[in-house]
Amino acid sequence: MSDFPPGFDLKALRVFLAVVEAGGMTPAAQRLGMTQSGVSQAVAGLEQALGTVLFDRSLRPLALTAAGTVLLEQARGLLAAADGAVATVRAIDARPRSSITIAMAESMAGTTGPHLVRRLESLAERWRIWSGLSPDHHEALLSRAVDFVVTAGDELDGIEGLVRQDIVTEPFVMVLPRESATSPGRFPDPDALPFIRYSLRSTIGRQTERQLSRLGLSLPNRAEFDTATGQLAAVADGMGWCLTTPLCLAQERHRLDALHIAAMPKGAFTRTIALIGRSDDAVGLGDRIAGELRRILKDTIRPMLAEAHPTLGDTLTIHESAPDGLVGHDRERANE
Repeated sequence: MSDFPPGFDLKALRVFLAVVEAGGMTPAAQRLGMTQSGVSQAVAGLEQALGTVLFDRSLRPLALTAAGTVLLEQARGLLAAADGAVATVRAIDARPRSSITIAMAESMAGTTGPHLVRRLESLAERWRIWSGLSPDHHEALLSRAVDFVVTAGDELDGIEGLVRQDIVTEPFVMVLPRESATSPGRFPDPDALPFIRYSLRSTIGRQTERQLSRLGLSLPNRAEFDTATGQLAAVADGMGWCLTTPLCLAQERHRLDALHIAAMPKGAFTRTIALIGRSDDAVGLGDRIAGELRRILKDTIRPMLAEAHPTLGDTLTIHESAPDGLVGHDRERANE
């Protein structure tokens, strides 16, 4: 199939039709919100592209040539078909899908999940928000059991056909029982206050373990939980201390009165949570969901954190736009 000549496009056809209907280039320019010279250039470009004259400029008002008359009949059909195509595609985008399934990191599911469903409810007849261990979510995306995943993991990096949109970056913080105290610049003595792990089967658990290894900290595995709920409940009950993130704390904000939150004494590190979908998302559903998640974090979750705890309000870095392209490299940042 050959390319159309430069100057022959739907915009030029619409200008041509406006000149015919308005009876001249000046009234057509007023109708289209263009300058008269802009309309003249569009018509001249169309004539050059077709290699023929469309208007008899010796007559007032302008009259169509034989070629112009033929083009008029074709242009109306082409523009009507184009308008119909746009309307059809937009209708598909607007029509609710039968279901949307998103597998989310536990902290995102517990904080942003309900808001997301409420705000975008009209996009699907049924919503399913899954939470649990990230490796299971990644496998579900690859098998098309879910439509999107919201994850801090890097296991999907480099897989062809997947698109990543960064949502938020947050720091890890140290959390101790309210009554406990630790010397400034030091981690708690593990003999006096054991370390409570997040499951090593989870992304956040492995991220934490990698950073502890970088810092040369060998902490006995006294207790390990699959969820932030269990981990922070244990800390609030005085069983030990842990490393977690503001979103995990937001999920368990009813426990904040029983917790002491402090910055990492050294080796500060962060995690970036991203929405990962497929590159064949023709209607831009991933863009809609990613944008709404950012707005929820900015308008609802960040103010809630600031109100609940003075040190957590400004810790979330919300990404304003998503980079184009395939899933990127590991986004975990570590400052040793």
